[in-house]
Amino acid sequence: MAFVVFFGVLGGLCLLLIVTLLRRNGRPTETAEGLRVEEQARIQAAQNRVSFNARSVHNAPPTAGDAHHRRP
Repeated sequence: MAFVVFFGVLGGLCLLLIVTLLRRNGRPTETAEGLRVEEQARIQAAQNRVSFNARSVHNAPPTAGDAHHRRP
């Protein structure tokens, strides 16, 4: 019985997600604030792709990364 309830809730959440995504229909953001948010996310994603690609990560000196912290 618990499995039926669990899968029913899971199926309901999947259905809600599908309906939500289909309602948006790939429309672009209409407000200026939304456009700024999308632009900043796009710029940050491009910077992350450059900063964290395999060549950058494996050819950097060990002290260049964020994981290296000075110990007092």
